[in-house]
Amino acid sequence: MLIYNGESAAITVVSDVNPATTIQPGEFAELIGDLAGFATDEFYVQEPGEWYAKRENCHTGADIEIYNAK
Repeated sequence: MLIYNGESAAITVVSDVNPATTIQPGEFAELIGDLAGFATDEFYVQEPGEWYAKRENCHTGADIEIYNAK
């Protein structure tokens, strides 16, 4: 699963399957497993804020793009 950080600050993605992974702004991370549980105990962004995952028509080609709903 390829994840893209669409924000201007680094984020840390935490999941049950992968170790905590920091993704720099505008960069990608490759994670294993099914991350369908975004915003649940299975997969979430560690930093405070209201995060959302874009899963369809990702312009970066990633499987998931993460953005802050600020």
